[in-house]
Amino acid sequence: MDVYRILKEPHWHDPLTVVGAEKAPGRWNPREQGILYTGSSPALTLLEIMVHLPEVAYEALPALRLFTLRLPENALRWINPQALPPGWDQPQALAVTQTFFAEWLEKPTELGLAVPSAVLPISYNYLLHPNHAQFGDIQIIGQVNLRLERRLWKR
Repeated sequence: MDVYRILKEPHWHDPLTVVGAEKAPGRWNPREQGILYTGSSPALTLLEIMVHLPEVAYEALPALRLFTLRLPENALRWINPQALPPGWDQPQALAVTQTFFAEWLEKPTELGLAVPSAVLPISYNYLLHPNHAQFGDIQIIGQVNLRLERRLWKR
């Protein structure tokens, strides 16, 4: 299964690092508990990055690179959206969502979890755990520099 990850320069040298997620908690992980956030498509992954980019002029946007990663077979557990806590997709729910998968964060039984995207809930993000035995089996099979279309950036 192929998944996608976008990084800003200068972080291209290590597309499998979770250091950023350890320093800045995300929707599904608390601080100091790094996981690798990936997406089901390049388009979804770009949307996820865009909502976190700073409000700057188009010319000041950071350079981006898309990585295609190949996961081992049967690496993911799919999460039913109805099993998620109410309001999971709202920013104020972070205290709840960051601990929702506490057991998996502490002791991962599978490489990743497939969770709906808060940006586009009909699509899925994949949370990959660096402490799972299969994390070392993730292959980087492609990378390409991205140029954000100017019409998408009207801030």
